[in-house]
Amino acid sequence: MKFIRKIILMLLLSSAILSAFEIDPFPKNATLTDYFSINCLQMTQSQQMLKAYIMVGLNSTFQNPKQSLDKAIVEYDKRMHQVREYFQTILKKKGTPQSSYAIAAFDKALILWKKNKILLEKTPTKKNTLIAKENFQNMIKRLLDGTKPLATPDLALISLTGKLCRKPIEITIDYLMKIWGVHLPNYAQDVKNIMTHYHQNLKTLSANKLNNDDSLKLLQKAKKQFLFFEFMYNSKSRFIPSLLSKKADDNFLIIRKIKKIYKQEAQKDL
Repeated sequence: MKFIRKIILMLLLSSAILSAFEIDPFPKNATLTDYFSINCLQMTQSQQMLKAYIMVGLNSTFQNPKQSLDKAIVEYDKRMHQVREYFQTILKKKGTPQSSYAIAAFDKALILWKKNKILLEKTPTKKNTLIAKENFQNMIKRLLDGTKPLATPDLALISLTGKLCRKPIEITIDYLMKIWGVHLPNYAQDVKNIMTHYHQNLKTLSANKLNNDDSLKLLQKAKKQFLFFEFMYNSKSRFIPSLLSKKADDNFLIIRKIKKIYKQEAQKDL
């Protein structure tokens, strides 16, 4: 047990410390591909905020989660309104039945975000964590629904990278909640489902036409990184919250590089 803990500490200390997650500003004069990427970030960074909220609840000071969360809430709120306005403007121009459904989806996503914004600004509690988690899951579904009428095959692939970003964070969130003592009756099945979906999405992305040598290497790197979460789940040892948070953020950075390559390749076809 001491040996395992020593290895974990060495991994943590030897890794470059990731700075607080940054909420990218809404781009000006950007392409539809850029906006799809931003909408994808809305989904992933909702999970980063929830992770930070739980870290505060666990009294962790790693990367100052309280300060990071407070800053992110303000910037995320601003960008959420901008994303909604942008996509609803385009959808209204299309004027199709599918567009009407998508417009309503962005309204519902904003309502769910406003509810969570109130929760995230309060002192973390186990009860509110469960509520926030469910709200964010529903919000992500609405954000996906909102872009469906505009999605091309290439843009759908870019959105799929978001799922690769989120899955390790989702596993980390569930594990941290378990450490905190939050009751998760379906924990084992939920984690297994996340792992299955991660590998399915990785396989889909590895076979797509937007890949080049760099993206394929990054996909392999992401696959190797994910082994940590599989090991964590199957291990009887208790893992340090700061290490889990760091590993989830590492995966996020890898997938962001892949997404950047896909954006560049997709824009060549526009």
